[in-house]
Amino acid sequence: MSAMRRKQVRPDELPHTRSPIKYLTENGFSIVRASEIDPSVTDSPSECHFLVQHDDKAEREIRVSFGEELIAHLWIRRRIPLSETSMFWLVCAEDCLANYLWERDQYPPDDQLKINELPPEQLMLALHWRDRD
Repeated sequence: MSAMRRKQVRPDELPHTRSPIKYLTENGFSIVRASEIDPSVTDSPSECHFLVQHDDKAEREIRVSFGEELIAHLWIRRRIPLSETSMFWLVCAEDCLANYLWERDQYPPDDQLKINELPPEQLMLALHWRDRD
């Protein structure tokens, strides 16, 4: 019976928690998707949530949104519109935020970044993006 108890508490059988993935910029910023830490956080084109830290300074919540004209433009250009819950919005917001932090070496004003146009590679990604069902 004691062998059974030992087997029940073996560390390799305990549930594993998954650490969030950190996106690191070359100039010392780390970006984490807030939804990877708190599953109740929902991202959409109107608001994607990130936790950003520069070096050892305090972590800040940054919100990234897409302009209404850009969203409408993508709806027109795609045969199948991107849904509000498409992972594209989060992936694109993360990339745009990383570029902003790298190019400007500072947080966006008021911890908010609004994207009104996409660079050509992001636009191509948007036009060909397919979510997994």
